[in-house]
Amino acid sequence: MGRHRSFIALSVLSVAATALAWFLNQRWHGWEEIMKMVGKGDNMPIAGLIPLIVFFTYLSLSEAFRHDRLIRQGREKEILDEMYK
Repeated sequence: MGRHRSFIALSVLSVAATALAWFLNQRWHGWEEIMKMVGKGDNMPIAGLIPLIVFFTYLSLSEAFRHDRLIRQGREKEILDEMYK
């Protein structure tokens, strides 16, 4: 039974390695189309807003988690003090 398990494991690993190698060698041609759309002049402000949205979402979530931590510690008054600094 032990030999069969190793054969099955080796077979599964070889199939997974073959599938991974095939997948990594495939090229998705959609990036060129995306770059054409983003690179147009009228879409540039939208492309510039995406990093801003990501940054401010991160900033607001980090502040919210910090405020939640202060509330759990019973230091609610420090939240307003930090916001008015």
